[in-house]
Amino acid sequence: MLGLGGFIAVYLGLLGWFGWTAYRLASGLLQGSGGEQAVWLWLVAAGAAFLAVFMAKALVFNKRAERDTRALELRPAEQPELFAFLHRLADEAGAPRPHKVYLSAQVNAGVFYDLSLLNLLLPSRKNLDIGLGLVNVLNLGELKAVLAHEFGHFAQRTMAVGRWVYIAQQIAAHIVGKRDALDKLLATLSRIDLRVAWIGWGLSLIVWSIRSLVEIAFRGVVLAQRALSREMEYQADLVAASLTGSDALVHALHKLQAADDGWQRALRFAGREFAQDRPVKDLFAIQSRIIEHMRVVLNDPGHGVVPAVPEETAHAYRLFQNDIAQPSQMWATHPPSAAREENLKRHYIACPIDARPAMDVLRNAPALREQVSLGLFTGQAPSCVDIEVSLAALEREFAALSLSRRYQGLYLGRSCTRAARTVAELYADPLPHGDLLQALEGLYLAEDGQAIEQLRERERQRASLQALMDGGLRANGGVVTWKGTSLTRAQLPAVIAELDGELQVLRARVSGHDRRCRSVHLAAANTLGGGWPELLRGYLAVLHYTDHTIADLDDAHLLYLQTFHSVIADGRVSAKELRQLVAACNELQRALRRVYEQAGRLRLNAPLAAALGKEQWQQCLPEFRLAEADDSNINPWMDAAKGWVQVTLGALGELRDASLEQLLRAEDAVAAQLRHAAPVPTGETPAAAPADYPVRLPGEERQRNLRQNLWQRFLAADGLFPSAARVVVAASIVAGVLWAGGAVGLAEVVAYNGLQQTVTVTIDDQIASLPPNARHVFQLTERATHHVTARSAAGGVIETFDAPSGGHGGQFAYNVAGAALLLHWRASYGAAAEDSTRHLDNARWERTTAQAVFDEPPQQVSGKGSQYRDVVTAVSDRPPHQLLGELTPAQDLALMQAHARWDGAQSAYLEQWLDRLQRAAPQAVPAILAERLQRDPLDVVALRVQQDTATPEQRTQVCKQHTSMALASPDAPALQYAAIRCGSDPAARDQAFIDAHARWSNDPWLQRAAAAVYAEQGRLPEAQALYEQAARVPALADDIVPQLARLQRYRGLAPDLAAMAQRSPSLASMLALASGQGTQDTPYQGYHALAAGRLDAAVAGAAADPDVQARLVRLAAASEGATAALLQQARALGDEAGLDPFTAPLAWALAARQGWPVQAARDTTLRELGDDASAISRFFTAVQAGNSQQDAEAALKGVSLTGRGVAYAMAAVLLGQRCPQAWRDGARNLLFVNERPYLG
Repeated sequence: MLGLGGFIAVYLGLLGWFGWTAYRLASGLLQGSGGEQAVWLWLVAAGAAFLAVFMAKALVFNKRAERDTRALELRPAEQPELFAFLHRLADEAGAPRPHKVYLSAQVNAGVFYDLSLLNLLLPSRKNLDIGLGLVNVLNLGELKAVLAHEFGHFAQRTMAVGRWVYIAQQIAAHIVGKRDALDKLLATLSRIDLRVAWIGWGLSLIVWSIRSLVEIAFRGVVLAQRALSREMEYQADLVAASLTGSDALVHALHKLQAADDGWQRALRFAGREFAQDRPVKDLFAIQSRIIEHMRVVLNDPGHGVVPAVPEETAHAYRLFQNDIAQPSQMWATHPPSAAREENLKRHYIACPIDARPAMDVLRNAPALREQVSLGLFTGQAPSCVDIEVSLAALEREFAALSLSRRYQGLYLGRSCTRAARTVAELYADPLPHGDLLQALEGLYLAEDGQAIEQLRERERQRASLQALMDGGLRANGGVVTWKGTSLTRAQLPAVIAELDGELQVLRARVSGHDRRCRSVHLAAANTLGGGWPELLRGYLAVLHYTDHTIADLDDAHLLYLQTFHSVIADGRVSAKELRQLVAACNELQRALRRVYEQAGRLRLNAPLAAALGKEQWQQCLPEFRLAEADDSNINPWMDAAKGWVQVTLGALGELRDASLEQLLRAEDAVAAQLRHAAPVPTGETPAAAPADYPVRLPGEERQRNLRQNLWQRFLAADGLFPSAARVVVAASIVAGVLWAGGAVGLAEVVAYNGLQQTVTVTIDDQIASLPPNARHVFQLTERATHHVTARSAAGGVIETFDAPSGGHGGQFAYNVAGAALLLHWRASYGAAAEDSTRHLDNARWERTTAQAVFDEPPQQVSGKGSQYRDVVTAVSDRPPHQLLGELTPAQDLALMQAHARWDGAQSAYLEQWLDRLQRAAPQAVPAILAERLQRDPLDVVALRVQQDTATPEQRTQVCKQHTSMALASPDAPALQYAAIRCGSDPAARDQAFIDAHARWSNDPWLQRAAAAVYAEQGRLPEAQALYEQAARVPALADDIVPQLARLQRYRGLAPDLAAMAQRSPSLASMLALASGQGTQDTPYQGYHALAAGRLDAAVAGAAADPDVQARLVRLAAASEGATAALLQQARALGDEAGLDPFTAPLAWALAARQGWPVQAARDTTLRELGDDASAISRFFTAVQAGNSQQDAEAALKGVSLTGRGVAYAMAAVLLGQRCPQAWRDGARNLLFVNERPYLG
């Protein structure tokens, strides 16, 4: 029950899951979810629906009762005695009365009922089938026992369990074996274009997995059900014994074998008579007469009759004997007859048996017998001959010499010619001589009959022992007993070898007797002459031909059948297997064709022609029209071949029987003539067989190579390992489908952290930690909104909100705090033209249909033609100047605020973000700085910016606060650094930085400050060393690396600028401006032209951006070679246009040189240059005054490297060619292309 319940539960659960997945996806898609993935989701929904229908269709069945459709339905009004008998018996058994009663021709009685899914809950109404072939051989007491057994099934509660198992079996059979329109659809999908075929392949793989699991899982249920069925049989037997005694049912079981054999022979006889236009009216009379004859033929007085039961020992008497072995009970539903008899007589119940014929319970039985017999004919019922005519024909058949007991059964079910390769081998060489009459009397003795019976018994025992060793049979009681000795399995090969030795002796004796029979009669015929030897040889030749031709055709047919079952064992046929099957089919076709081609060379004589009813052998065969098989006709060929084999074997069988009969008659005639005083020549011409025909000796069957490889055994689950492997693979596929199906249609959120600190993101009940510039994919259940929370590494809430999803699956992009610049673009593949469409935003939450979200698109894709992939790229780990300016001012402001507020204190561009925010929205900076310092009082960047952005009045208060904090934490280098910056005396401040660095030599901010002091003091090696140390910190690298490059170039060290640019985007940008890399077709391309001295081109190239162009005008006008037009253009600029810390000093120098007003440029210079302003002003004044180079240099004491470069550039502009080369070189080395004019 547990196994059955588990099977049904898992099956229904899988069905429900597929159905729910299809509904879930389809309902969401109908409400608009899916976006550009809608097509894909529709495919998944359709696939889930297909699999749901595939599994559901097995539940929609109405299994009609399996009964003989030709059976007669009996009604109480027509058969009152029968129904009274049945109802009384049902009542006595405590069973429900049968719903309907049918009378069939079978040798059986059974219960059957209609079945549907409803019968899991509701019981079926049971019908009773009574086989007239069984009634015909039983007496009334035995029939009552058989029907009581069936009513015992009616009353069993376990029938409900059996019904449930049978329903599950129907489901499994539909799933595993049935192929219908859905399978054709999959096959069609799998054969069309590759772009669609993958759908069919995928669904076919899933269907195969489901079928495999259902098939293997149900095997265990069936094992339990069959064990239950055996117990049900035992219980039903006991019900029968309680009503009719222990013997009646045993007697009925004993008669069943003879009844079934007689019925099958009766059907074959009726077929032969029908072919002779003599349809049989009453098959049951034929059955009875055949049983009587077979009792004689088999020399078995107990055939079809029951021996008397000894009254004194009736309880111990056993009619059935245990065999050495019996079929394995694993798949058996009925126990062996010996076990059933033991069960019936374990508690013996004596009861008289009503000996009246069972037919007496039927009213007008003769008419029913004829009606049932006529019902076996297809089409219109023929006009039948009188039963006496049929019985006479039957008598003639049983008068055949081969069936006579005189021959000791030597010709029953065996060939006397198969062991010989030629007809000559069937005779002794030389032939017997001497007293031939005495030799004739020595044939067919009783001991010869005993030898053949012993041979048959030993062959049966040998087959049982071999099956025990192979595992096909099991020993009774688990113990193999052989000749009174118990054997182990390991001893079986030795016993079989011993038995083979006995069989060899017995076969030699039997075949020797066959040869002696043929030889003695031929020797006698030679004595007589008169055509008798030729007659005997002719009949034997035809018999040899038919025996070997039948063996050859049987072997070819068996090869074909075995090949067919081998190639379909795994449920599919490969091209190689199809070729193998076609070859086997054509081997059978050749064997058949040979029979028809040789038919004209087989000559019948008069007796054979009379026996066959045809003058020539060809007339016994139809015209051969079976073509060779090939790939295109294999299915219709197999349908046709079955009929050709049956017809041909039937005709050959008749020829064999006739030739054997005529051989025996001729041998009898020879023996009689030899005894006669005056022998008479035969008047018959001899028959003749074809000269050349296939000879198929025992053991010379066609070679078979039907062993399945591991793959075929895996697909067919043949054996323990292949079965286990198939379960693992199929279960893995189904589990994968369940996992993937559960994921499809869910909300997929791709989160990206553009902030420069680790962020913890929680969406609904899922949580993930995202390092800077990292992504994470959330798979979420469907909801109308998703609750999103992002927290900093310290646990502070960055943001929390409810994001809309529409309640259905889809893909969403979550840009934490809107901190990344999102680039929407399309990647092109194959022959597709490049799509230059770009869209930028910094949306925090959005639905997207892109195939690559926050991830690199694939380098290549499979498929032909033009293809595109939508991509969303997040850009975050860049300096602000690379991210800003592409969005709206509001979006830029949001981007700046996100980074200014939440980037880590050690992030590379925090100070730049704060600087940008200060320019765009200075009122927002104080609050952000206060918030940052509240979270981290040692945030150096925040401390610096708080000082740098304060007004003079505010700065006093800020510095007071920072100094107080430093005094309170004397061991905090960050606070000491901030306090030192507040110093008003530059010399004292510089010394304080050097002293603090001496104390905290590993602090990067103090390293930077000390390096700047050393650079101002001209101690360049020490400055370089400290800059290199400080540049290892991400927060300082972008600012320090360009300074380090200036310093090294100034020192003439030829730095590796390309490598340094990898560490500093700012440096990389300045180098790119000089080389023109990435600036083509942009206003910034003018810097590349400026670096080459193409001044007019530099200005013209920036026309698209007035601000950039104004700056380039300032630089170009100050450059060597500037034209009058450029100078005029520069003078025409507004006072503030294009001015910054680098261009303002150049504009001052140019104005001074040209005699233009200098005040505006001078004021801007002094304002922009900060601490360097006064020194640079003194330097420029000294240059203007014509002071010496040394005097002018003295004014630059304490100026930064950049300030020194600016001063040198001013001198170069003012002096032109008169400028000292050292200053000109200093300007080139300390300033980059975008910071200075072209100096030649």
